[in-house]
Amino acid sequence: MKDDLPSKLARLNSNQNRAVESIIDGWDSPSGEFVFPIVDGPPGTGKTEVGAIAGARYAREVKKSQATYLCYTHFAADKALESFVDMGFPPGEVLRLVDEAKIGSYQRSPLRDYYVYVQGEATGKNDERRLRGASILIGTIMGARKILRYRKKPLLLIDEFSQVSPPAFFGTLSAVNSLGNNPVGYALLGDPNQLPVITSQEFLRPNIGVFICSRNEYVPHELDTQYRMNPKICQAVNALRFALNTYPLKTHESTSSRTLTTLGYGWRQDACRDDFREILDPRNPCVIINTDGLPGLEMPSLDGSKYYQPEAAIAAELCRQAHKSYMDSAQEGINPTVLSPYNAQTSLIKDLLPVELRDNCTTIYKSQGREYPCVIVSLTRKNRTQSIGFLGEPDLRAQAYVACSRAKAKLIVMFSFSTFEGHREYDILLERCKDALKVEADPDWRPSG
Repeated sequence: MKDDLPSKLARLNSNQNRAVESIIDGWDSPSGEFVFPIVDGPPGTGKTEVGAIAGARYAREVKKSQATYLCYTHFAADKALESFVDMGFPPGEVLRLVDEAKIGSYQRSPLRDYYVYVQGEATGKNDERRLRGASILIGTIMGARKILRYRKKPLLLIDEFSQVSPPAFFGTLSAVNSLGNNPVGYALLGDPNQLPVITSQEFLRPNIGVFICSRNEYVPHELDTQYRMNPKICQAVNALRFALNTYPLKTHESTSSRTLTTLGYGWRQDACRDDFREILDPRNPCVIINTDGLPGLEMPSLDGSKYYQPEAAIAAELCRQAHKSYMDSAQEGINPTVLSPYNAQTSLIKDLLPVELRDNCTTIYKSQGREYPCVIVSLTRKNRTQSIGFLGEPDLRAQAYVACSRAKAKLIVMFSFSTFEGHREYDILLERCKDALKVEADPDWRPSG
């Protein structure tokens, strides 16, 4: 397998390179106080790539070194494994530890030789030798204790720190200490503006990166060049980042002309119904739809979640029309991703979609850490009191930011302008998205059947 680490290193921008060097050096405070490296990696800026390259360099350059790469989700851990495999690491050098209960999920994976399955504390002797001999072990933070049993003074990298609460982080350190295998260094990677862990206890919401930086005069390594989004989508994301009081992203030239057609989807405009054609046209990568003209208001579900049926119907119809109008090279229709902050709205949209399109409808929270070619967002709230509930709470108001930043080539955002008026994020979004196509929802729009 080709070792691609040198070429990946050569492609790093200056901020990414400084972050990698800092992770390897391990000590990152000019004031003389020990602070381990924290990498602020907004969407599409190569955060996981930076972490993987740092772990790879450490494993290759430091004699008898071991690195441990922990993520909050299994999806992120799998993506990290793919990064190491791309750099030429064989199964003997890098391994992904998972609970034996998940064996069915990975048996058909092309990377199945990289997975080791553990049940409780039990490990077969052969697997134990593999785990102790591997230069890099990858897993989730919830499984940290199992992984750290097989490490001696590793470099510990924690990805997705936005999802890691201080108790979870310090619990991991306690597990490390109890095993007597204290790491030689730590590093945190993530986006502090992502949504926090869901909890009814507000004091637990700040993530470990925010917790540390609020207690030290320390500026994280800020990755500011994004390689994911069409510039017009990034304009929306930057508007929301401005509202969150954080630095703007620059767009790498590789995304300057990114559309669904440049990603390989053929646009069959004649297959799209006339009233949705402009919205779905690839020349309009960012579209904002005002649902004020639609009938009715939001409703509460039995568990208190919100849904708004007319907006759900349009989201489902846009999804169907996109599926008919965009074909990949195998003549398969695109599967747009439909996001909402509310479980009740996602459930309603799923019910309105054909079975084959339902899997890509989920909550904004569950979409974190992922990216999609085409994203349709239903913000759901529509009422006469301009109430947007938790969407306006300080710790949870990044919903729109997270949703918009998932899209690579096509973003459609639907909300009631009058309901969201006066709420900072949405006022700034409308003010600054000068290049977005803005559309008034037509009450005569109906599902095509």
